[in-house]
Amino acid sequence: MIFYLLGDYAPQSWGNGMIYAHVGILLEAGFEACALHQHAPFRPDWLEVDVPIRYLDEPGFTATAEDTVVVPDVLAPHEVVRRFPWRRIVFVQGSFSIVYGLGNNSDYADLGYETAITILPHIARVVERHFGVSAHLVPPFIAPYFFDDSNAPRVRRVLFPFKEGYRAFGIPDQEIARRLLEKEIKQRPPWSFVLLEGYSHREVSALMQSSMFLVNVYSHEGFNTTVPEAMAAGCVPVCYEAGGGVDFLKPGENAIVFPNQHVYELVERVCALMDNIDRTDVRHLIEGIRKGARQSAESFNRQRTAEALVGFFSRRLQARLA
Repeated sequence: MIFYLLGDYAPQSWGNGMIYAHVGILLEAGFEACALHQHAPFRPDWLEVDVPIRYLDEPGFTATAEDTVVVPDVLAPHEVVRRFPWRRIVFVQGSFSIVYGLGNNSDYADLGYETAITILPHIARVVERHFGVSAHLVPPFIAPYFFDDSNAPRVRRVLFPFKEGYRAFGIPDQEIARRLLEKEIKQRPPWSFVLLEGYSHREVSALMQSSMFLVNVYSHEGFNTTVPEAMAAGCVPVCYEAGGGVDFLKPGENAIVFPNQHVYELVERVCALMDNIDRTDVRHLIEGIRKGARQSAESFNRQRTAEALVGFFSRRLQARLA
């Protein structure tokens, strides 16, 4: 059995969505796999989950040396991982969370992990160079319902994702950008500002498919999911490079990109875009970015994810049987 361990995390997270997707892909390929949550009857309410879920607190739960557990980087040192003799793989979706997730341990080998699955090339390089295990690239994919082919008219609306974690770490950019954008947009009817909180994943996709811009000021991310999702939906991202963007962002070609923490310049650019949205040169810029963004988004598809994931576990199985 391949167990994918998850925290009982209620907020929307496509990082967790990818974990459920991995389980589904492995089941389709004939592997035994399931998601493993900590407390029954937890299920996310923002995502349609159609894979089996087991719970650590279910009566009689156990695992053996014949089983494998895939553990998110933020849970790498969790005591439950050491509770059973299963083989350990760490799933690293961002380079900035690694040290935090290691706790007092120096690397993943110290915690008994055999190898890592990573989602982007720069994360794989970081893991292999600094954290003691080999890394295998399994690229993420964008949920297919984000791709928009309707060419329907778009509302003059700015979408804004928000994560509480940045406030906890003392990074003020979200609060600065939100306060300024709310003020500026209020002065520019019919433009509107929508905070992406409390929506299901499909509801977010519908908003992106009908909106002009997504403003994302996350600075410490891997895939930074709302940015590629907006690319797929034709909603122009205005965002930070955010670390992970090095692998897919092309400033001026598939997004409008700023260095991290350049929040005031970013807000001023959004204001200029709103004020000049009917100018021919701005229209051409937006259409060019939409075209490039769609091409970039199409590379993050489920088939690529499945080929890499099934290939990885097939090679591991063959090595064990050899």
